[in-house]
Amino acid sequence: MANRKLSDILKEIDDMLDLSMDQLVKTTQSKLSAASPVLSGQLASSWFIGFNHPVNKDLTGQKPWSNWKKGQSATIQVTPYSGSITFGGDWYISSSLPYTFRAAFSPYSGRRGGGDWFTRIENNLEKDVTRIFNRNLRKVR
Repeated sequence: MANRKLSDILKEIDDMLDLSMDQLVKTTQSKLSAASPVLSGQLASSWFIGFNHPVNKDLTGQKPWSNWKKGQSATIQVTPYSGSITFGGDWYISSSLPYTFRAAFSPYSGRRGGGDWFTRIENNLEKDVTRIFNRNLRKVR
């Protein structure tokens, strides 16, 4: 067994915690976008990552959705978070579209076959946390 400084081990743990949080937040944003019911693609594109507060960005009326006509293909544009996602602080993934709550919790006959798409993602968060953090923290030696 190699001798290592405690400070080196703690730094490696900190790095793995940051990596894990980054992967968890980005994976969850991706799942929300992929599972959102799609007509124009506006809801699927409206999930934004915010640090210490939700992002209040309403896409209603913005291009490319402002010119969308029924029967056209959906346009989905997931906006990546521009900063670093680290273990500290509170992270939010939010959509400020006025119909998000209804689409997340009301039954519908949409893309994923039922209104439980949001609840499934929410209920699996604990499993995702355990899987991602365990995988990365096992790398610390």
